[in-house]
Amino acid sequence: MTEMIPEKYLNIFRTANANWFPARTYRRHIILFLLVFLSGASQTKKGNYFFNPSPIQSSSHAGYFSMFYSEEEIEYLDNRITRLLIEQNFNGNVLIARYGVLIYERSFGFSHFNRAEPMNLETTFQLASISKTFTGTAILLLQQEELLNVDDPVKQHIPEFPYDNITIRHLLNHTSGLQNYMWLVERFWRRSSLPNNEDVLQLFINHRRPLNFSPGHRFEYSNTGFVFLALLVERVSGQSFSEYIHQHIFDPLEMKRSFVYDLHNPVEIDNRAYGFRHWRGSHVIIPDDKLDGPLGDKGIFSTVGDLFKWDQALYRSALLPSDVSKQAFEHGRLNNDSTINYGFGWRLQNYLDKKIVHHPGRWHGFRTSFKRFIDDHTTLILLSNNNRNIAGIIEGIQDILYYDEKEIWMAQRQMEPLEAEIEEFDTDPSPELEP
Repeated sequence: MTEMIPEKYLNIFRTANANWFPARTYRRHIILFLLVFLSGASQTKKGNYFFNPSPIQSSSHAGYFSMFYSEEEIEYLDNRITRLLIEQNFNGNVLIARYGVLIYERSFGFSHFNRAEPMNLETTFQLASISKTFTGTAILLLQQEELLNVDDPVKQHIPEFPYDNITIRHLLNHTSGLQNYMWLVERFWRRSSLPNNEDVLQLFINHRRPLNFSPGHRFEYSNTGFVFLALLVERVSGQSFSEYIHQHIFDPLEMKRSFVYDLHNPVEIDNRAYGFRHWRGSHVIIPDDKLDGPLGDKGIFSTVGDLFKWDQALYRSALLPSDVSKQAFEHGRLNNDSTINYGFGWRLQNYLDKKIVHHPGRWHGFRTSFKRFIDDHTTLILLSNNNRNIAGIIEGIQDILYYDEKEIWMAQRQMEPLEAEIEEFDTDPSPELEP
């Protein structure tokens, strides 16, 4: 049976298998790999396969893409990226586009380890903090409708909000000084029901906590701010956060596999990934808990394909005028007029003098990254569900995509090797707990 699989992929698999699966599950997984290869190897976008062994580059894109890469370069990129992902034990979905053209789209591993359910490109993932990009856009949409202004005090729209001098902009830029709502939920929420965003507000009213600093004084990453932003969306629009995001973002962009994971109004979800962590030679599922109730800082599920639609919509200003949407990518400013590397729901970064707007995420076993190299319309999306750190993979793919430019960049500056900017995964506030 193995003779039917290209030798280069078998070699990659042999190299990786010693560190990928627990010994007692390896045999089952290699058999599954062989079976799904035979049944789905010719598919590029659908089908249950262990990983897609054929290049994703379609004939419809080939002519356009050949303007930038030769066939040898395309094969080089494909082989290098696939080898990197397998050697780094990646489990999840990947999408890469350059110059706005899809060049790589693959599934690796399992959406549910215990049931050995293979991943496919329609599998939905908890986006974790990538959700903040949608929350920030919802605020700008409401501003465009003249229902609020980002410089309004939060109290103007939520009268019982217990802090007078915090503005919407402070929440968007993570400069509010608010303490972590997760601590309050863990300490004071005693009901059997799950808290929602209104409940988080009530916790801050009942157990008022001092601010960590005066609003605008410094940057401090705050999930709390985005929970209150989602509450603002509800108060100002008169819709639930889920309804507003669907009606104003997902539906217009035909993001049909994306949804807000609202446990207060649960729906059956087909083909979803579950978050796992590795524990004593096996994978342990991470269940939902009371911290999954509040939304806005996390809670959106999507696919790599839908995120690519989101990416392309941002380039063409499909939802907002370009001058408005660009506000999300502008550096926030502190009271002393110094800038921070965060906009409205987006982290800001540079790589080889290229501007990147991006967001990573980490929550309940999910590790995610959505990077947009906006100078050359390059997009890098990784969605994973086995709690492995993917920062090194992201750095590796960047270096593969820009291997020629990196050499020139370094030679021009006669520098030591480029020190990577570490990807931050910032939703989950605490290390993993043992079962």
